[in-house]
Amino acid sequence: MERRVSILLVVYTFLVVISVISLYVLGERRADVYVSLNILAYYISYAIIRPSYTSRAVRALNIVLFVLFAIIVAFRIYEVLVS
Repeated sequence: MERRVSILLVVYTFLVVISVISLYVLGERRADVYVSLNILAYYISYAIIRPSYTSRAVRALNIVLFVLFAIIVAFRIYEVLVS
């Protein structure tokens, strides 16, 4: 189990580094874009590795991250519709 978690962390870290460097090079300044891509990187790495054991804390983290991501996306959609 520890091996899968280690691989998960390596994949997640790689995805975060790539996304942050890409956004910085593109000149992105909005924090919500960075947060959204970090959440997506977490879900992508979690889906790829899929640890066999998930605790209540991990389930709670998944719910919180999903709600936060949904709020960010809803806010961006609202901005587009209003403007």
